[in-house]
Amino acid sequence: MTSQGAVLPTHRQSVRARRTSDTEHDGGARWLAAGTIAFLMLFNIALISLEFASIPIRSVLTVGSLGLFALLWPEIAGRALKRHALVLVLAGLLAALGTFVSLVAGTSPAVIGRAILEVHVQAVVTLIFATIAAQIAGPRLAVFAIVGAVAVTGMVAALQVTGFDPAWDLRAALGSLQGHKLHEDSSFLNRRPMGVSYSPIHLATQACLAFAAYGGLRHWQENRAGGPTGIAPDSKLAIALLAMVAIATASATRSPIMGAAVFAGLYLLMRGNVWLAAFALAGGALMLFALPAILEALEGTQYRVLRVDDNSASGRLPLFTFGGLLLLDNPLGYGFGFESTHYWSRYWPELYQMPSAGVIREAELHNYALNMATTYGLGLVVAAPLIVALIWKGRGYLLFFVPYAVHILFHNSGPFWNDTLFWFVVGALSAARLQTAAPRPRPVNRSRMGANA
Repeated sequence: MTSQGAVLPTHRQSVRARRTSDTEHDGGARWLAAGTIAFLMLFNIALISLEFASIPIRSVLTVGSLGLFALLWPEIAGRALKRHALVLVLAGLLAALGTFVSLVAGTSPAVIGRAILEVHVQAVVTLIFATIAAQIAGPRLAVFAIVGAVAVTGMVAALQVTGFDPAWDLRAALGSLQGHKLHEDSSFLNRRPMGVSYSPIHLATQACLAFAAYGGLRHWQENRAGGPTGIAPDSKLAIALLAMVAIATASATRSPIMGAAVFAGLYLLMRGNVWLAAFALAGGALMLFALPAILEALEGTQYRVLRVDDNSASGRLPLFTFGGLLLLDNPLGYGFGFESTHYWSRYWPELYQMPSAGVIREAELHNYALNMATTYGLGLVVAAPLIVALIWKGRGYLLFFVPYAVHILFHNSGPFWNDTLFWFVVGALSAARLQTAAPRPRPVNRSRMGANA
């Protein structure tokens, strides 16, 4: 008790108070904002290709939500626009660069216009909406909305793993509603779990993003509480990482597991736990180099997530080589609407002897960096300063995107490339940065307390 008779709060009470006061808005507004985030997330997960008159309904819903929230909270909308000015400039620059490259390549104006709307405009709209909604809901509730939406598709995938037919019937019904040709989808026909997501790869991508959101939230909460208290890892974060790995395993997708090992090593190293970091990185190295020998010893193991000799794994090298050759032959880029499969015959004489070379006839490049480079060309270097500035701005959360970054290096997804959900996560975490960090509570001087009692 102080000389005025007030009881000083304990450290735990201060932390609890911060958790419940991460926004100034009332409960109704908070739940409206969080509910809208969860609804749009789930819609983008389960009904990603639902259209009306060739217009994606998810885009219409996001634009409408942004308009409503900007009307109700114009000051917050203004701050969100100001905060993400660099992203807006980057989106405009990429749209202009892509348009120039596309016109040189002879791409039709209709294809260019649709690409700008679906990629650049949609990214900006989603980011600004997510930032406004997260600022109203509070970072904690906003992140839980994101994680909850991904948890829904993850739980359906878990049921699909067990062979629960209604879980597969649900995915079939959603696919039928969107016009998916599931009778031609090898993942669906082979019962490779995907939850209610478009594909197993989409499910794995969403799991990586959910982990990034939750990891960023835990980092923010830890900093508000005064920073790390020791070298021991955050147990809740470890559980989240294991959940991400479990979803990746269920969907038979390897890259998030590799990304998890890299993240664990870096995370533990940054916390000063050198031995555990070495163990985690050694586990990642084992996955890369020792699994072929292990599988050979185990003869008969067919579960895809453990295999490195299937076409998906062995086809990455010819796809990477193919993408490099495409870029070398046309450094300017190929523009919007580019499909690498249209060029395979030109490079077949150089690639046909590589293992699984036939994959270049039917698959995209499966590498985010190559997809961006072949579309926009080497003109991307103009955007490099903006990209570096944005990475530096978000450096506090960068570590938690490591599994996502590793994953997109092996798939056709990423910022400004087939991934709207990325911007929900960035918006939620940017709202966390906007919150004023309360000072760490001062330790109580018990001798003075006794004197003043």
